[in-house]
Amino acid sequence: MAPSLRDIPGANQPRKRFASNRDVFTPSRSPLVDMTPRGMRLERTRRSSFGPSRQLDIGRWVLGLAILAVVVWLGTAFWRATRIEADLAGLDSGAVLTPAAARDLDLELVMPSSGERFRATVRVDDVVISEDLEFEGDTLRLRPAELVESELVESALSEGEHAIEVAVPRLFLADSTFRWTYEVDSVAPRLDVPASVDPVSIDAPITVRGQVEPDVELTLQGEPLEHDDGSFAVEFEHPPAGPLRFEAVDEAGNRTTKTAVVPVEYPAATRAVHVSAAAWGNDELRSGVIDLIDRDLIDTVQLDIKDESGIVGYSSQVATAREIGAVEAEMDLAEAVATIEEHGARVIGRIVAFRDPVYAQAAWDAGRKDEVLQTPDGGMLSSYGGYTNYVHPAVQKYNLDLALEAVDAGAHDILWDYIRRPEGHPSTMVVPGLDGPSSVVVAEFLADTHDELRVRGAYQGASVFGIAATHGDSIAQDIPTMSRVVDYLAPMIYPSHWGSGQFGVASPINQPYEITNRSLAEFQRVSEGSGVRLVPWIQDFDLAGVHYGPEEVRAQIQAARDLGIDGFLLWNAQVRYTAEALDPIG
Repeated sequence: MAPSLRDIPGANQPRKRFASNRDVFTPSRSPLVDMTPRGMRLERTRRSSFGPSRQLDIGRWVLGLAILAVVVWLGTAFWRATRIEADLAGLDSGAVLTPAAARDLDLELVMPSSGERFRATVRVDDVVISEDLEFEGDTLRLRPAELVESELVESALSEGEHAIEVAVPRLFLADSTFRWTYEVDSVAPRLDVPASVDPVSIDAPITVRGQVEPDVELTLQGEPLEHDDGSFAVEFEHPPAGPLRFEAVDEAGNRTTKTAVVPVEYPAATRAVHVSAAAWGNDELRSGVIDLIDRDLIDTVQLDIKDESGIVGYSSQVATAREIGAVEAEMDLAEAVATIEEHGARVIGRIVAFRDPVYAQAAWDAGRKDEVLQTPDGGMLSSYGGYTNYVHPAVQKYNLDLALEAVDAGAHDILWDYIRRPEGHPSTMVVPGLDGPSSVVVAEFLADTHDELRVRGAYQGASVFGIAATHGDSIAQDIPTMSRVVDYLAPMIYPSHWGSGQFGVASPINQPYEITNRSLAEFQRVSEGSGVRLVPWIQDFDLAGVHYGPEEVRAQIQAARDLGIDGFLLWNAQVRYTAEALDPIG
């Protein structure tokens, strides 16, 4: 037997196969199946770029873009179909308004689409008003005040929040709604500041403190003032003159205004006598005044700077005084002040302000008629020989210049007299340039001079008529207002100047205690809370056949003292005083 196929003759010879009547040569192959893996050979089939597959891709892209465009168009159309336009003019939503501002609201609801207007429901405070009000074109006018007046929406102006709402139905979607709000707030913000602080030294620093509601705008004298969550403090190097005006304004515009004054410690024992310049220049009269000081009966001398006749009684360097011939040097002012101080007393410089015949005549003659009070027919008012126009800046400056000169010479106070308009009905006089009440102008003048004097460390006082506490308008002396722009008031409550029955006193001239006590009590009442001091003028002269001696003078002083008023100013035109009526200062 052959050991293998290879040993059989012809076993490895090739054979012929017959297929389809054709000889096909078939190579020999191994009888064993070769299972060895081989790498597959992939050949890329090359196609033309313009073949069917490429054309199919472009078609798909075009179809996709077309479908997208349709979807966008349908979406936009749907969005537009469901989009509602409405605008409310005349109101910032969320605004907080005062009742007055709310009453003035005039709103316009604008909806351009007639279909939307037809479908819209308009409400104010949940009350449907679209059934009662009609659009005019594309606009619906809304006036809360008219809604209240017509009783359609009675709450439209009440305190609190209010809402204006518009709802328009939409296909397949919820209603489109618009909402605007406003709030009515009539409550003014809280502002706490003392009307008057405790008196301080005229040259001492002072801090004024207060409280205000958070989230309000706070100002002092019109300038912004910061506050720490409602607390504020204002520091001053020296006491400010006049009232401090604080104002708090909330979001709605409600305002609260408070004023505070910082009174200074005016010398408690101001016991003074009036002395004219001519009297100080007289050896006898001057000696009598110095004797009162040396005996501790008085501690203050009131020296005239400019008197009732318009005369400036010392060698003033104020140009206007010299130009109009007002200067008559009866005394050396600086020397007089030094002498009085050497004897341990103070000096009050008295200036008769607007009663000034010298200035009035000089201004009139120079053609400056607007510096003088006039009669309705255009003449110069004859009251007191000529009365200057307290409104005119030149008149005001003249008086202030004299005051500052007196302070520079050493005067401790300036006491204004005739700081008013003349007696008589306003229709009997013409005040050129006056716009508003004369009392306002007088107070404003005092406020300006107060500032000037305070920074120089000088006190300011004002002599006022006795009737000013009850009838100040008759002479342009508003006591509550004046008391806030001076350090002290000097009421002229001479018993001889009161009529029978005034303040319930049958005969004032014969009842000096009663009329003095009752009239000063009225001044205390009307000036309460201002911190102003009262230093009354006391009558030490005879009048109407009634003699005023120690008993009558002392009665007036005691009447004031019983009200807690220790100071006084004695008046005697001849500068001869009743020493027996005075107690030594102890």
